[in-house]
Amino acid sequence: MNEYARTQPPSAQSFTNRVLRITKEISTMKHLIRTLPALALLAFSTPAGAQVQDPILTLPDGQVILNISAEERKEVEQDLLVGTLSYIVTDRDSGQVQNKINTVMARAVKAAKDTENIKVNTGAYRVYEITDQRSKETKWRGQQSLTIKSMDSDTVLELSGKLQKMGLTMNGLNYTLAPETAIDVQDSLMEAALKQLQDRANRAAKALGKSGAELREVNVNSSGVPYQPMMRASAMKMEMAAAPMAAPVAAAGETTLTLNVNARAILKP
Repeated sequence: MNEYARTQPPSAQSFTNRVLRITKEISTMKHLIRTLPALALLAFSTPAGAQVQDPILTLPDGQVILNISAEERKEVEQDLLVGTLSYIVTDRDSGQVQNKINTVMARAVKAAKDTENIKVNTGAYRVYEITDQRSKETKWRGQQSLTIKSMDSDTVLELSGKLQKMGLTMNGLNYTLAPETAIDVQDSLMEAALKQLQDRANRAAKALGKSGAELREVNVNSSGVPYQPMMRASAMKMEMAAAPMAAPVAAAGETTLTLNVNARAILKP
């Protein structure tokens, strides 16, 4: 304690001590305020600078970046035949409508499940009221659909004929590409496209007087199996009404599968 503080009365001495303590704290705070900007600059400037750096852009002398792409496509014969049929019934009694649907669909599903190499699933089941515009009579209408599919087209066509004779209406019959076939073809296209990509990169390197090319960041994009439109039910009803009931026919078409690859390559000196 300094001489001035010792000569002060107790109350004055206490006040003086508080003033000295506050003065010291203010001095410390001023020092911190002066040093904080420098600390902040040191803390934030280095990581930010590091994030801006892109290793692939900081190339050694003589190396070159090349963005390159390649595409492969193939026409593939459709190998999966899909048939969609439905049973529709109208009656004054909703119970009778449902009973008829249940009975016929049970027979149809059993026939499909008993057929070898056939996959079957049922669709929506609907029962609703309708009003005849002329008689104003209210009736009930119900319907349920069934889909069958197989890579054995003859079996699908034969089964479709049987289901039609049970009273089901053919809503659609179309060929498409089986998922497993599409995957196999896309894998082979990918292999061919990647080889083409590497060959093109090597040719570019040779044209620029480089020793070789190394692919980086390769991206693969393939097209899905396109939807095959089905014949409308009304059109098929007209065709069947004009001729005796017989098994339907179908001819397979082709699906185009496309696969694109692109990459960033490093051409070596």
